[in-house]
Amino acid sequence: MWRSRDVKWSEEEQQAALEGALALSKLSFALVAWGLVTGVAMSKSGLTTVEAVGMSLLAFAGSAQLAVLPLIAGGVPVWVIFLTAAIVNLRFVIFSAGIQPHFKEKVFWKRAMLGYLNGDLPFVLFMSKYPQVSGDPLRLPYFLGLAVANWSVWQASSITGILLANFIPDAWGLGFAGTLALIAVVMPMLDKGPMRLAALAAAIVAVLTVWLPFRLNLVLAVIAALVVGMTSDRIEAQRQRESSL
Repeated sequence: MWRSRDVKWSEEEQQAALEGALALSKLSFALVAWGLVTGVAMSKSGLTTVEAVGMSLLAFAGSAQLAVLPLIAGGVPVWVIFLTAAIVNLRFVIFSAGIQPHFKEKVFWKRAMLGYLNGDLPFVLFMSKYPQVSGDPLRLPYFLGLAVANWSVWQASSITGILLANFIPDAWGLGFAGTLALIAVVMPMLDKGPMRLAALAAAIVAVLTVWLPFRLNLVLAVIAALVVGMTSDRIEAQRQRESSL
């Protein structure tokens, strides 16, 4: 069970959680757009309302949900559906590995919950604020502020899409709006050399491997970005240390 210390946060910890939620809310347009798209797609794929809502709550992975919907509608074997979802979601293994050093002292089930709540935006925003592992006690409340806000906005928009699917015309172009919103989210984060190199590496790898099935090009792009970004960051840090001597 959670200890009282885990529940009763100090005013400073509460402020950190609020800061995380506000940071995520500023970028919530992209989440809302993708959530609506995913909700509408689930509703129009033949799933019942209960099945679609259950999938949204349990899967909590828009890309994987969109990838498997045609497979579900086509009646393919369950193992193919699970394998496809697992491949599309391989980037979350990388994301989890990125935050693991920050929360490795937590027991397994707490780390599992943090893994479930982790997502693209929470990971990027958290790693931008805490690129290095430290003993800062505000890391957990800040991450939870990001992650819970991300989960709440996603579920609200996804379920809204499910319930209002018949009233949302395809001409609205929500998918394209979501893409534009994600670009707007990423661009301000490219303020340092390592970040720019990581983004460039991801773009090149994604384009060169676009022919791969199951969107594996996105997984490879994430891996390339992490490797290039971390390597560039270490080289830059080493240069700064040498220049200060």
